[in-house]
Amino acid sequence: MYYNPNRQDIFKIKSKVYIAKYLSTEQDEHLNQKQVFAQPQKYFFNVQPVTLESEIREFGELVRSMKVAVIPQKGKYQNSFNEFDRAYLDGVEPTDEVEYGDKANYRIYAVRKQNTIIRVYFLKIVNNQ
Repeated sequence: MYYNPNRQDIFKIKSKVYIAKYLSTEQDEHLNQKQVFAQPQKYFFNVQPVTLESEIREFGELVRSMKVAVIPQKGKYQNSFNEFDRAYLDGVEPTDEVEYGDKANYRIYAVRKQNTIIRVYFLKIVNNQ
């Protein structure tokens, strides 16, 4: 499954993750579409690169810019995350944002609910700035 040289329980290795829920799409004063997000919430999840062979076949070239969070508390987080929610990974934090979601560096690409865990796939956001 995961390469684990120290034989540590992978569910105990956690990273700080902020997730801002997608609320709606609105038009600004120039009639441009903009997405509106809720205030980011802090979580601690095991976040890893996508490495499983089945995932590589499914997502193809996208795996180079994807990460996955393995969440063992399925009951606690059931229906908590949705596609297009914004995420702050790799040490990025939602400080000094003009609008929620502005500094997010990933978005939720897919949420897979399995027997006892939830797998949340994140896709890197490419900024054109």
